[in-house]
Amino acid sequence: MPLKAILNSLISGIVSSIFALGFKFFGPILIFFSYFSPFPIFIITIYYGLFGTILSALVSVGVIILLTSTSVGIIFFITNIVPSIIILIDKKNTQLSYQNFISKLTLLNGLFYIAIMLLYSDKINNLIKNFNNYMQESLGKNLLIEKAILDIAPAILISSWGLILVLNFILARKIITKHFNNFKDKILDIELQPWVIILFLLFLVPAALFNKENGKWFCSLALIYATPITIQGIAVIHSILKRNKRGAFLIYSFYTIVFFLPFSVPLITAVGVLDHIYSFRGFKKKINSDID
Repeated sequence: MPLKAILNSLISGIVSSIFALGFKFFGPILIFFSYFSPFPIFIITIYYGLFGTILSALVSVGVIILLTSTSVGIIFFITNIVPSIIILIDKKNTQLSYQNFISKLTLLNGLFYIAIMLLYSDKINNLIKNFNNYMQESLGKNLLIEKAILDIAPAILISSWGLILVLNFILARKIITKHFNNFKDKILDIELQPWVIILFLLFLVPAALFNKENGKWFCSLALIYATPITIQGIAVIHSILKRNKRGAFLIYSFYTIVFFLPFSVPLITAVGVLDHIYSFRGFKKKINSDID
């Protein structure tokens, strides 16, 4: 491995750990950078491959364990390094794409949720109760957080971090593509693996039929799998609106509606599911080919 690659990998690991822990030592103003802790390692993984990933992972995890604890280092490894391993495997098999990364990341997130609920269910429940009590004491007894929301809080956190990982992957690929131009697929073309849709529907049905207590696991897993499907739904709608003469206006209007009217999100998720049946983005191409 060239000296430059070694130095870049070392720097990447150090920067990643600084991003993850910066707010702890320099104040909450730097907490924003923690969202980009996977970014340096993603860059190294895409560009240098196996040895770069191993070196940057060892450095970042080692620094975090040294400055905090082994448990925090393990969490960092699961949430930052394992997604890099997904990238590494796809890169080695020449299958690096948004489709494969997001599909496999979703599977990983679902398994991670099941594992933590089996191993640490009591601790998580106590943590949620303590958080709810703290919020009520701080902001007043009138603040009531729905129990249904508290029950799926772990899934919300996992799904949120999944979105952050996807964002980091998009940014990493944008930089690599700009300088090396070795990737061709676009996030707007994403079409998830069919098994993601199937598992989502399998979790959604019992989540809707069972009561809140018995269905919270299914509801949580459905939420985790709904997140990437919603991304596909957004990509579908964005692509269709972009074809219109007033595409820019319609696209801005669409995202404004999503931001101010969150209840529209399930409809977008439904679009993502139906796209696997009707292939909405292929309509125009099919019509043009039929005309020709």
